[in-house]
Amino acid sequence: MNRLLTLAALLVLGSLCAFADSAPDAAFDAANKLYAENKFVEAAAAYERLGQSNGVSAPLLFNLGNAHYKAGHVGHAIAAYRNAGQLAPRDADLRANLQFVRSQVQGPTVRPNFIGRSLSMLSLNEWAGLSAGALWVTFALLLMQQLRPTSASSLRNVTRVTAVLTVFLGGALAFAARAQSANRTVVVIQRETSVRITPNDEARSAFTVNDGAELRVLDRKDGWLQVSDNTTRNYGWLKAEQIAIP
Repeated sequence: MNRLLTLAALLVLGSLCAFADSAPDAAFDAANKLYAENKFVEAAAAYERLGQSNGVSAPLLFNLGNAHYKAGHVGHAIAAYRNAGQLAPRDADLRANLQFVRSQVQGPTVRPNFIGRSLSMLSLNEWAGLSAGALWVTFALLLMQQLRPTSASSLRNVTRVTAVLTVFLGGALAFAARAQSANRTVVVIQRETSVRITPNDEARSAFTVNDGAELRVLDRKDGWLQVSDNTTRNYGWLKAEQIAIP
């Protein structure tokens, strides 16, 4: 089973998404041509320029992640896939690639738990839309009970269900928002990076992380971030240029 999943991920990593929306077709085709010619570093740079000048989309970030992975930039690839996941959270190819590349990371890293993976199936906007929809349906049912007393008894159970659903969806929205802000993780984009015990280049190493490691942010200070691997409970400081922030 694991071999089949790995094979499927590799097949997806070898493919590119078609691009729609705002980017000029010629520029995108040129970036895809570089990828097809195995010029992965140049292709990644071309995709990044497209994103900066025309805005990003899930297909563009998907291709960017593939180019970075093929170029050996594991951390950059994970960051690109995670950014794409915020725009297309249920894209099967995207999720497969992210899972596959994460499996290549060695050493300390934060692994998404079941709740985090479940909440990431919807974007924050989608959670907010569902919560608002359930709330308005509950209000509408309550209003109908007031306007039509004869129907109140038949609507009461339905109203209870929608009220419970509203509370559940509101809680999921709050949890998802908190997970993206208070518990935000960053991605290491350098090989064998030393996490320092203090925000100083001369400080001794607290522990070492590898390209693609995802670390939880605890604090920020003067261009440094205090991070934790969340498993061994080690923590220390990294420079901002050593990480990407999806």
